[in-house]
Amino acid sequence: MTATMKRSDATKQALLRAARDEFAEHGLAGARVDRIAEAAGVNKERIYGLFGSKDKLFDVILIDTMREFMNVVQPLTETDAGKYVAKLFDYHNSNPHLLRLILWEALHRGVDAHDIDGWRAEVYEQKFDSASAQFGVDPQHAGRLLLALCGLSNWSLAVPQTTRLLLGADADDKDATREFLQEFARAAMRNLPFASNQENTPDPATAEPVNALTAGVDRAAEVDQAAQRLRKAQAAADAARDELAAALRAAHADGTSANQLARQVSGTVSRPVVLKLLAD
Repeated sequence: MTATMKRSDATKQALLRAARDEFAEHGLAGARVDRIAEAAGVNKERIYGLFGSKDKLFDVILIDTMREFMNVVQPLTETDAGKYVAKLFDYHNSNPHLLRLILWEALHRGVDAHDIDGWRAEVYEQKFDSASAQFGVDPQHAGRLLLALCGLSNWSLAVPQTTRLLLGADADDKDATREFLQEFARAAMRNLPFASNQENTPDPATAEPVNALTAGVDRAAEVDQAAQRLRKAQAAADAARDELAAALRAAHADGTSANQLARQVSGTVSRPVVLKLLAD
């Protein structure tokens, strides 16, 4: 590869990275080609020369990001519904660009999903065809099953404000959310009358409604999760205590009396604790 070709490829990759960030942040309508050009260190005429238009650049970015997702997650190979949901959750939690791009596309284009060389249509056809074998469902239910599993894995990440309203401080405990969604997916598959390769699949005539998903809760897992949250809280409290001790010592060294410091932190730690922290 010549030096010129290397520079050209590096320029294109810089453009793709800048465009992905811009579209994920501002959407198709709000993205600015001049901002992309500035971030990539090129003039915007170069962007139009390579991609033709902002819409076509968005298509390239979306398909490129989807290809990356397929290569990393390989969703067509997972046969356990719980693991499938967990893998999607982990990926989108760590790589928010794809989910944001798809949401922006839906907002600006509705049901009009653009494609490049038929790649996207082929991938979704493969997803649909493989769902029956992956999860043991009748083909007529394959598409809706994938929608349900993707919704489980993505929705809490797509609407973080709703997640915060529902979970409060627990919204930050992504491990607990992932674990719940994973087990929920497995329980749902066990209770679907049309799922054929899942363990303990009930007879269609006796399958219980959604409330059955809450039966047989793994209490040991609940204890482990609660203990994990407590350990995190204790570690945070220890770190805050160390930070307070350092601040108290620094203020005391600057001339603030122990009594004044004790009054300042009253209700947080007691005076004897303040004296002990200053003496340590």
